[in-house]
Amino acid sequence: MAQDWTSIYLAHRETYAAFLTATDAEARVAWRRWRGEYEDKQQALAAVDAAFTKTQAAFNMIDLESVGAAPEAAALVERIRAMHETDDEPAGVWEGFMRLRKEFVQAAREHLKAH
Repeated sequence: MAQDWTSIYLAHRETYAAFLTATDAEARVAWRRWRGEYEDKQQALAAVDAAFTKTQAAFNMIDLESVGAAPEAAALVERIRAMHETDDEPAGVWEGFMRLRKEFVQAAREHLKAH
C-alpha cells in the first residue's frame, strides 16, 4: 500500500512558508532601523528582539529535521543576524539577502517535490 505524503507535504510547506515570512519581516526591521524609522534605540531593539524570536522559532522547526532546505535556512538566518550588527546599511546587503532567500526557496521547492 502506497503512503499518502499529502499531510507531510503540507506540513513542510507550512513550515517553509512560516520561516520565509519571518525572515522577510526580520529583514524589514533591519531596513527600518537603518532608515531611522524607530523613535529611539530602545524601540528599535524591541523590534529586532521580537523579529529575532519569530525567525528563530520558525527556523527551529526546520533545524529539528535537518533535512531539505535546512542548510539554506541556516545561511539565511546567519545573513539576517549579521544585518543587526551594524547601525548603517552595508553595501550589497540586500543583494546578498535576496540571493540567500532565493537559494532557500529553490531548496524548499526541491524538497517539497520529493513528497
